[in-house]
Amino acid sequence: MIRRIGINAIGSGLIMLALLPAPALPASPSTQQLDEVLVNGRRVKPNRDPQQIVNWLKLLVGQFRYTGFVEVKAEGVPSAPRQVRGKADCIAFGLAPGVICRIDVNWPEVHGPNGEEVPGGISSLTPAMVQYGLDADRLAIRYMQVDNKGMADRGHAYLVSDSLVTTAPCMGIEGNCQRISRITPQVDGRIVEMQVDFVRDSEPIASYRFVLRRVGAVAEGAISGGEP
Repeated sequence: MIRRIGINAIGSGLIMLALLPAPALPASPSTQQLDEVLVNGRRVKPNRDPQQIVNWLKLLVGQFRYTGFVEVKAEGVPSAPRQVRGKADCIAFGLAPGVICRIDVNWPEVHGPNGEEVPGGISSLTPAMVQYGLDADRLAIRYMQVDNKGMADRGHAYLVSDSLVTTAPCMGIEGNCQRISRITPQVDGRIVEMQVDFVRDSEPIASYRFVLRRVGAVAEGAISGGEP
C-alpha cells in the first residue's frame, strides 16, 4: 500500500504516526499458511522462528553511518556510481519488538538530458523514516517507510536465511515498477548491508548499494519484547 502523509518535517510527529497500528484485516487461509516467498525468481521458505526474528531486529538498534553508491540507469544519464553519505538513528519501541529509524542519506544529484527528474537521481531520504516490527500472527516483519515527500508504503517482509527481503511497488515512479530490497546485518551487528533495486517492466532503472557501519557498541538487550 502506498499513500501520502501530510507532514512538515520527519520527527516526533511522524514517529507517532508510525506507531499507530494498521487496520485489522481478516487473514485469509492462504496468508496464514504462506510457506514460500519469491526471491529473485525462486520460491524459498522464509525463517518463521519468532526468536530469530527478534534477534535480527536487535541488530538494527543503534546509530549508523552510511557509505556506498547509487547507480542511475536512464537514457542520456552518465552511469558513473554516485557516492553516498548519511546516517541513521534506530531505536526500539513498543510492546511487540520493533525498531524505528530516522535516516538522512544523500548523494550528488543527477538529472535527465533536459533537466527532468529521473528515478534515483535525487535522494528522497533527506530525511526519511523506516519502521520494522514483529508480526506475531504471520511470523514475519511488518514494515513502513516514509520519504521526505510524505510518500509512505507499508507491508510485510520475510527473513530468508539472515536477510530481510521485501518486494513493493516503487514510490512515485510511473509504470509497472517494483522496489526489491535485501537487508543483511553481520552477526556481530557492526555492519548492515542494504541492496535496493528498482525494476520497471523487467528493466533495472536504479540501484542502491548501502553499507551501514555502527557507531559505538551493540546494545545488549536492546529489544526486550515486553516493555512499552
